[in-house]
Amino acid sequence: MDELRYQLDLLNALNEKLNGNDRIYKMISDISGYSYIYINFMEETTEMLGCWDEVLGERIGNSLDQDRMMSYIHEDDREKFKNTIADMRRNQAEDAVCEFRTAQGKNWVECRSHVFYNDYMEAQEQIMCFRQTTKERAQNEELRYLAYNDSLTGLYNRNYFVKCLRDFLEKAESENANVALMFVDIDDFKKINDSLGLLFGDELVQDFGLFIKSLQNDHIIAGRFGSDVFCIAIYDPYGSRSVEMIYRNMHDRLRKPFVLSNKAEIVFSVSVGVATYPEAGNTALELIKNAEIVLFRAKETGKNNLQYFEKDILNEFLDNVTIEQQLKSAVDHEDFLLYYQPQFYANSGKLRGVEALIRWPGADGKFISPTDFIPIAEKNGAIIPIGNWVMKEALRVYAAWTAKYEYPVVLSINISAIQLKKDNFTDQLLHLINLYDINPKMLELEITESIFIDDFEEVIDKMKSLRMLGIRVSLDDFGTGFSSLSYLKDLPIDTLKIDKSFIDTAIHDRSTNIITESVVNMVKKLGLETVAEGVETQEQYDFLKKIECDNIQGFLTGRPMTKTDIEKLLLETEKELGE
Repeated sequence: MDELRYQLDLLNALNEKLNGNDRIYKMISDISGYSYIYINFMEETTEMLGCWDEVLGERIGNSLDQDRMMSYIHEDDREKFKNTIADMRRNQAEDAVCEFRTAQGKNWVECRSHVFYNDYMEAQEQIMCFRQTTKERAQNEELRYLAYNDSLTGLYNRNYFVKCLRDFLEKAESENANVALMFVDIDDFKKINDSLGLLFGDELVQDFGLFIKSLQNDHIIAGRFGSDVFCIAIYDPYGSRSVEMIYRNMHDRLRKPFVLSNKAEIVFSVSVGVATYPEAGNTALELIKNAEIVLFRAKETGKNNLQYFEKDILNEFLDNVTIEQQLKSAVDHEDFLLYYQPQFYANSGKLRGVEALIRWPGADGKFISPTDFIPIAEKNGAIIPIGNWVMKEALRVYAAWTAKYEYPVVLSINISAIQLKKDNFTDQLLHLINLYDINPKMLELEITESIFIDDFEEVIDKMKSLRMLGIRVSLDDFGTGFSSLSYLKDLPIDTLKIDKSFIDTAIHDRSTNIITESVVNMVKKLGLETVAEGVETQEQYDFLKKIECDNIQGFLTGRPMTKTDIEKLLLETEKELGE
C-alpha cells in the first residue's frame, strides 16, 4: 500500500512539472508575438497556441483550430499555402517558408514550417511558426523604392537606370539585338521654371514624368537624369515600341497643355537625342554620352525635334577640325596657362587652399573654354599630355610658393578618369612630388562621380594607393554624376565638393536646402571635409556657414586668379597673421 501511494505521488509530481512547462511555453509564445501549430502524425493530434489576434490582425480571441485557420488566409493564397505544405511532405523536406495575405488582404503573414522524420523518413511531427510581416514588407518596399526611384517622378534614378541599361546591353549582346536610348529634354525649361517658380516647375516635371512612366513595359525603361532631362531605353525597338512611335505619342501628349495646381496651363516642347547600341556605343556610358551629344545637336538645330546619332554629327560636334588642330598644336607647344581659384575656411575666413584650373588662350587671344576643349581632349587622347602638364606646372609653382611663403595651403588638381586609369599615373605623380619636394599631405586630387561608372573596383584600388602615399582625394561635383549617398561610405576620399547646382537653389528651394544640410551633416559624421562650389552671394555663404560646411569656393570669395595674384594673396595673408 505504501509503495502504491509513493508511485501515485511521483506521477502527480511529474504531471505538475509538465503542467508547469506548458505554462512556460504558453508565456513564451504569448510575449513573442508568434503563433504556432503543432501536429503529431503518429497520434493524429494537433495543437495551436500563440497570439493569433496579433499575427492575423483580427480579434479571434486567440482561439483557433486547423479547419478555421484556412478561412483566415486570403482566398488567392490558400492554394499556395496548401501546396507549400504538401510539397514539403511529398519531397520529404525538413523546412519550408510561405508568405500569405490574411482574408481581408490587409496584413501579410509568414509561415515557417519544420517536419521531423524518423530514420525511415516517415513524418513524425510538424511545427509551423506564424508571424506578421506587414510592417516589415512596407519598410522594405519603401527602402527599395528610395534606392531605385527618383523621388519627384517615380521614374528610375540615374544609378538604377544605368544598371538596368547595362542589363539591357548584356542581354542584347547575347541575343544579337538592338537597344535604343532616347535622351529627352524639356525645351527652354529655365525660362519656364523662372516664370513659374521652383515648386511649380517641379510639378510640371512631375506631371511629364508620370507620362513618361506610362510608356514603360517589359521592353521599355525610363529614368530621370537631371532637373528636366529624362532617359528612355528601348530593348529591341520595333512597331509600337519603336523610337518613332514613342516620340509620336510624346508629341501628341505635348499638344495638350499640362494643368498645374495653380490652374496654370503650360504647353512646351521637347528635344530628343537617340543613340542605338551597338552602332553608337558598346557600353552604357558610351551610349549615354552619345545620346546626350545628339540631344545637344537637336537643341542647336532649333529644338522641338528628334535627332539620331550619326557619325557625321559626332565628328562635327566633338572633333571640330579647327579646335582639334589648334589643340594638337597647343599640346605640342604647351600653350596653356594655369589659373588658381582660392578656397577659404567658412568659419574663420582664412585661406584654405587653391584649385588649379587650366586656361587655353586661342590664336585670337580669346580664351577657349575648358568645357569646349576638354571633351575633345578626352576623346582623342590629348587629355593625357594636358593632364601631365597641369600636374607638373601646378606642382612646380606650388613648390616655389612653399619656398617663399610659410603659410600652408592645399593644392587641388583636377584629374580626369582617363588620366587616373593609366597604369603609370601613380608613378608619374610620385616622381613629380619627389622632384619638387612637395608634402603629399598638402596635395588634393579632384575626381568626378562619373569615374565610377566603369571599373569601379579598379578606381577604388587606385584611390586607396594614392591615400596610402598621404595624398588627399576629393570627390568633385557631388550630386551631378551617377553615384549616390550610399557610395560615400565605401569611397576612400577625404573631401566632398558639393556641386554649384545645390548652392544655386539651396537658399530659395526648401528641398535643396534640406538635402544640402543633410549631406553636410552626414559627410561630417563620416569624417570627411566639405567644400561648397559656386558660392556667389553672402546669403549663400551665411547659410553654408550656419550648417557648418567646412570650406567655401566661388566668385564671392575669389575668382580664378593668375599666379601673380595668388602670390599677392599669400603675402597679404602672411601680413595679417603677423599682425
